[in-house]
Parts: sequence; structure tokens; C-alpha cells
Amino acid sequence: MHANQQSAKSARERGTRMEFPSAKIRFDSQVINLLVIVVSLAAAYFMTIQSLKVELAAKAENAVVEALDKRLVGFEVILKEGTVSKSEFYDLSRGIESRLDRIEQHLVTHMGDNSGKK
Repeated sequence: MHANQQSAKSARERGTRMEFPSAKIRFDSQVINLLVIVVSLAAAYFMTIQSLKVELAAKAENAVVEALDKRLVGFEVILKEGTVSKSEFYDLSRGIESRLDRIEQHLVTHMGDNSGKK
């Protein structure tokens, strides 16, 4: 204790101040903690936005599938009434299926290109 008082007295006499390295370490750790908190909040924000995008895309896809399902049911009713032959119906269903495949491929390639831009 006596040695600390002497070093403090000699530092005052020289006109310099004593620095405590533990204060700098504490300040550095507080800055690091603040940066970790900010980065965590940003990550949580972007993950929330991304999950909302996925949920909205799933809802939109379900709505499109339901609309197509209703149309196909309507075609089946027409088929049962006999106004469309079975071969015409199957040609139509193959055409719809090929269009849906092309749409899906288009969405996959273009959504993959644009996913980093939004």
C-alpha cells in the first residue's frame, strides 16, 4: 500500500497521470458487446424479413394452386357432361402441365438471380 502511495505521489510530481489498463480493457469489452448487440439485432431483423417473404410466397403459391385446382374441377365437369372428348381433355391437361413447368423454371431461374438484389 505504501508503494502505491509513493508511485502516485511521484507521478503527481512529474506532472503525468497514471493510466489504468483495466479501464481500457473494460471500455474495449463494452464496445465489443455493443457491436455484438447491433449485429445481432440486424441479423434478427433480416431473418424476420426473409421469413415473412417465404411465408408470403407460400401463401401466394397456395392461392395459385387453388385457382388452378378450381379450373381443373370445372374441366372435369365439362368432361363428364360429354362436351369435351377424353383425348382433348388429356391434351389440354398436358398443355397446362407443360406451361406450369415452364413458369416454374422461369421463376426458379429469375428468383435465384434476383434474391440477392432485394
